[in-house]
Amino acid sequence: MKAAHATGNQMALVLGTLAVGCGPTFDPASQLETTRVLGARVEAGTDAPSRATPLPGEAAAVTWLVAGPGTPGTQQWAFALCAPALAGDLDCGSVPYSVYQGSDAQPVVPVTMPTADVLGAATSVLLYGRICDGAAPTFDPDSGYPACAGGAAGTTATVTIGVGGADTVNHNPTADRGITFDGQPWPAPVAGDDPCVVGPRVAAGTKDHVVDLVTAGSDRESYTTQFGDPPVVTAEREALQLSPFTTVGKFQNTFTFIDASDPSGAPVAEAKWDTPDARKVSAETPVSFTFVVRDDRGGTDWTTRTACVTP
Repeated sequence: MKAAHATGNQMALVLGTLAVGCGPTFDPASQLETTRVLGARVEAGTDAPSRATPLPGEAAAVTWLVAGPGTPGTQQWAFALCAPALAGDLDCGSVPYSVYQGSDAQPVVPVTMPTADVLGAATSVLLYGRICDGAAPTFDPDSGYPACAGGAAGTTATVTIGVGGADTVNHNPTADRGITFDGQPWPAPVAGDDPCVVGPRVAAGTKDHVVDLVTAGSDRESYTTQFGDPPVVTAEREALQLSPFTTVGKFQNTFTFIDASDPSGAPVAEAKWDTPDARKVSAETPVSFTFVVRDDRGGTDWTTRTACVTP
């Protein structure tokens, strides 16, 4: 990966265009018919699992998950780290703290959290920009909306990064604690393996294949927040959301959840997958799956699997 801070004319361009933007274009549908950005994982420090809340002045990396019907090509990107204008805003509302540019198949943006004196009372920052599929990111001089050179495919992407502190530590969940397919262990793919040889193999036109993803109680961290009027310190616990994606067939639900109140030590998130109509499958077809797990404070992780659909 090549990454650089923008300076001079580059900074002027970003300052003039990122002040107005649009929200994320993530498509919630489970089938990956085009190359898409499915999520972002913030990693700071050396904790295991990784910390999603960098401390003031601390370096971190933001990895963007890009997936599609085939192996994604090189993605070029430009991002600004800034303070949202209002709580919940998904674009920059002020001059960015820093600007970053680079290219890679899976974009990794190396950021540095502003220092405490710069952050002031801010409890989060925003990373906002454009990821382009094989083309340079550009910005419309009139609207300020990001685009990709030559009309190439791309995604406007944003992620909110919480400021870490003694009371605001959050770790990323772990996506791969064990997955089964129709009750059988489903190991992670090995580079070079053909899923139509190693399996699992399933017939086209079949439905209700059950994917179970194991989680752990530790993935749902406990924390405190101010709640009520007047606000009082209240104990809370995270929930988990699983988003399944596939290159062939479809999942019956876009999301599945592990509730914060679930008492299990290793609760299981279940998703059901349907293969394509048999009339649409004339040959053995490899299938790629991506499973994204999020907690409700910004922690994210993902894992992949493969299978084969037969005529």
